[in-house]
Amino acid sequence: MNETRHVMPERAEQIGSVLAAAFADDPVMHWMFPKAETRQGFVTAFMTMACRRSIEVGHAYELAEGSGAALWGPPGVHFYNEAAGIELYGILSTANGDRTDFVLEGLSGLSEQHPEAPHFYLSNIGVDPASRGNGYGAVLLNRILATCDTEGIVAYLESSNPRNVSLYERAGFEVTAEIELPEGPVMRPMTRLPR
Repeated sequence: MNETRHVMPERAEQIGSVLAAAFADDPVMHWMFPKAETRQGFVTAFMTMACRRSIEVGHAYELAEGSGAALWGPPGVHFYNEAAGIELYGILSTANGDRTDFVLEGLSGLSEQHPEAPHFYLSNIGVDPASRGNGYGAVLLNRILATCDTEGIVAYLESSNPRNVSLYERAGFEVTAEIELPEGPVMRPMTRLPR
């Protein structure tokens, strides 16, 4: 299986659920949504919001059988525009209450890490845990990385889980910084030059 397709708007919630399952043990999701009893619902809402935004900008892709997805923002597009930012704030404030500004402040430093050059931004990528280990992550990455190589465009992501760094490195990404979130885990911005 090596086919991907665009995510259709009616599948945004389903893809949000798939990505939430993929991020169930993610350190940054645990930091953003600290209450275990409500975390999965908030991660699903967050991923669904990101999926809708990625569909809006034309670069949400899923595996043909629906067990994984990659959400990209194209060059020149601010992924978290005003509408997405308002929705993100609503999700975070419902989940965190008085801790919301603390979380947002911690995440705000990541925007400074984006390359100055036009780039594709990988917001989220994940494969359902039952389907891991089959190379599907690479299939999802290659959908846009092939375009990056053909058109000479940089790719950028922020790895929220240390176990994923080697996957991205195999695809040509390099860690450019380590950002320690306040009272939380380390995010690793990674950039890939076109080949």
